[in-house]
Amino acid sequence: MATIAMLGGCAYTENSDIANPVVRKASWFSYLNAEDIRTACSAGQAEGQIRIVYNADYYKEVRSFDVLPQPGHDGFVVESHVFGPIDVSDLNVSVRSPLGAFSGDPVRNQITRQQYLTLTDALQQDGFGTQDRDGLRLNSENYYWVALGCSGQHMTLAAWTSAKDDLRDLHFPVVLEKISGQSTPLPAAPDPDAVKNPDPVYGNDKDLRDRNFYRTVRGNSLQ
Repeated sequence: MATIAMLGGCAYTENSDIANPVVRKASWFSYLNAEDIRTACSAGQAEGQIRIVYNADYYKEVRSFDVLPQPGHDGFVVESHVFGPIDVSDLNVSVRSPLGAFSGDPVRNQITRQQYLTLTDALQQDGFGTQDRDGLRLNSENYYWVALGCSGQHMTLAAWTSAKDDLRDLHFPVVLEKISGQSTPLPAAPDPDAVKNPDPVYGNDKDLRDRNFYRTVRGNSLQ
């Protein structure tokens, strides 16, 4: 797809600013796959770090949450962003460029180790670390969650999508909403009977093909 090909070489690093729309426009797929955490994790520098992304119908709202251990302290920081909603038809950017001009100033909230453990327990209850979802496709117009974390220099990825799962049954979003520091509630997950086709076909509609995109779970990565 044009979007994937264009963004494939744009890496998100620990020094990148996801709140900057230019950075986000160029490196969203790298951020979603936590390339920065993967690099630090392999070097033993990201122990306990978690990134969670909620795609609530891409052009309506996306939220991201980075849970960061604080060196020398027993606590953690949750850094979260809210991107959207926006009408892309009013933007002077290509619709081939995901999140090209969404807002997203960070909100940072201190949490305790116990709150962190409550979150990780809820993630594990929902399948984090035990899932086998190889080949699962995450389409931009559906609702989905992605969680990635570093432990013992190993990355773990889990994904849940409204095309396959009832997202209303997940436990960790309830915990995450309480500790994120965001003032607005998470977008409600849809009724599974009302979700869109998990593998939509756009035929000859080029605008739809360019506007929408997907990522596929391959092992512990998104491709």
